[in-house]
Amino acid sequence: MYYIVLREYKQRDLAAISEVVRNAYLSNVFSSWLNALFNEITFQLIIILSAVLFICFGVPLIYCAVSIPIVLIGLYVVIYSTILLKSAQVIYEKKSLMCWVAEAYEPLFNIKNPKNCWYKIITENEIDAEAMKTDECRKVIIGTVAVMRHFHSENWGWLFRLAVDKRYRRKGIGMKLTQIVQNWCRENHFNNIELVMSECQEGARELFNDAGFNVKQLYHKKLFTSAVSLQMFQLRCEV
Repeated sequence: MYYIVLREYKQRDLAAISEVVRNAYLSNVFSSWLNALFNEITFQLIIILSAVLFICFGVPLIYCAVSIPIVLIGLYVVIYSTILLKSAQVIYEKKSLMCWVAEAYEPLFNIKNPKNCWYKIITENEIDAEAMKTDECRKVIIGTVAVMRHFHSENWGWLFRLAVDKRYRRKGIGMKLTQIVQNWCRENHFNNIELVMSECQEGARELFNDAGFNVKQLYHKKLFTSAVSLQMFQLRCEV
């Protein structure tokens, strides 16, 4: 039997949380890059670079096609760097009221792919009831979530930093972490919870719909000037 234990954050967890959040953000780089490929500015950049190569450097027109991979690679680097910086901002700049982690308890010599294993999700208080031999387990933090006070309302919460290791997704961990935030906000007399997510996070969108969140606002967020942007969804849930 494999377990995933949900518990409150401890100071020693910071490095592991940082890695989980960073990897979760970077998992959206490719889909964000694909969205940017069909942006009008991408074709304009290819044309401008081709013109510069041809007019200023005398590169034969047929070889100006090299501008295509240059622009596409440059675009990927820009998106990667921007998302990496955003993940660092979420980790180190936003101060949470509460934070929780999901910690996988696995056999020390586990060689199975986590995607092929079944896990029971429990709280830290249920460890003894499950008769777990924790000293014989390898503990790995594979998920996290945090809540802070809303920017515009003292009685509202702001859910952020929800992240689950890619290998452990589709096991209900994200939903359990979201419910922990909802329960905590309810117990601490918060009226609503809000969050934002991008169009590239389809799995998260399904999760939040199931958790009772509704779309309240759509807007575009610049990744690198107006040339590269993402459609963002602001979601709200009453607690």
